[in-house]
Amino acid sequence: MSQILKKAAKYRTISTILQHGEAHLRDPYTLPPEIITPPPPRKERKPDDITDFPEQKFVLLPESIPYPEGKYRPASVPYVAGFYPYNCYLQKGKIYQWCSCGISQSNPWCDGMCNASATRNRPIKFNVDTSGYYKLCNCKQSANAPFCNGTHRQVIRQYHAGFRGFYELWGWAAFMGTTGFIIWNFHN
Repeated sequence: MSQILKKAAKYRTISTILQHGEAHLRDPYTLPPEIITPPPPRKERKPDDITDFPEQKFVLLPESIPYPEGKYRPASVPYVAGFYPYNCYLQKGKIYQWCSCGISQSNPWCDGMCNASATRNRPIKFNVDTSGYYKLCNCKQSANAPFCNGTHRQVIRQYHAGFRGFYELWGWAAFMGTTGFIIWNFHN
């Protein structure tokens, strides 16, 4: 027993965040620390400029909220938040969080609902290099996430082809048709 206590006394806790400056060695999504220096002042200012320091950069597309330690959840299919993409104006250099689970009440943006539900999907951080209107995926199936690549057309077809979609859509149509027939014939 005393040997175990002696061994445990030598253990040290290593933080998974950047306090020790080694998180990038264990996590491929964490960039190594760098010293930021201000760029030379801009000669021309535009309405889309955010700041001169630090210089705006593209960010990778990692999951921005890590899973809680020891709380593994099996991979989950995202909810389809809608069958048509959002057409949004995005500003150059601003970092956005796109909801990849479909549970968010403020789609297409993440509101943290993925932390309160049983899903492994986490938001994707991204930014754009030019300001303008972009189509953001709403079906959550795009291979070019967060941007739409037309997958929603296939999602509609697959849903209708499946037994659940077939019976939901045609069952609803049959119910409404029958109700309309009864009302039309027996109204008088």
